Amino acid sequence: MGKFYGIGIGPGDKELLTLKAVKILQKIDVLIIPEARKSKGSIAYEIAKEYINPTAEIIYTEFPMVNDREIMYEAGKNVALIVESCVAEGKAIAFITLGDPSIYSTYSYILKNLNTKVEVETIPGITSFCASAAMLNRPLVTGEEILSIIPATADEERIKSAIDVSGGQAFMKVFNHSEKLMRILCEKELIDSSVMVKRCGLDGCEVVYNIEERMKEDKQYLSIVISRKE
Repeated sequence: MGKFYGIGIGPGDKELLTLKAVKILQKIDVLIIPEARKSKGSIAYEIAKEYINPTAEIIYTEFPMVNDREIMYEAGKNVALIVESCVAEGKAIAFITLGDPSIYSTYSYILKNLNTKVEVETIPGITSFCASAAMLNRPLVTGEEILSIIPATADEERIKSAIDVSGGQAFMKVFNHSEKLMRILCEKELIDSSVMVKRCGLDGCEVVYNIEERMKEDKQYLSIVISRKE
């Protein structure tokens, strides 16, 4: 029997792939690459491509960036069928994802649909918020502070509640929700301690300190905001 690997490839800098991720990518027989839209390419593949076994079969699958869980579930079911078929043939097959597979990753929808008899190994990756904090040379949290990882897509009251109990915050899925997030940060007096990082580790990476001016014009999908109560 073969094996299925879910591989986190980090935030963007290809040197931030783990040694284990590289080792597995070099030996796989099949690689599944998620695309937000058909034939639009994959940032994850561009980051990892130099480490991938050159003889590996590449399979592109569409994972639309939508909030509809039914659509995502169906996409995961389609990929799970591919995985099960390849594993039954004795192949080592991998799915790559930005950041870490356990944090807001489409990988979770594959696991939900996968036959439990399939052998699975999940390889963690460096998250965008950890990489951003390292880039800024600033801690996310210290001592007994709580770190909240908050999707900007969430309801305003849930976001505010998460901020209230945490010393540090990492706001993800900022794209198209920047105005709402800015309003909340101003209300919670976090705007001055918040920093936006766009395309962390990729070409065009940008650090924005004065986010109150820039967030309204932000249209970069790969953007996160980190903040910390002083």
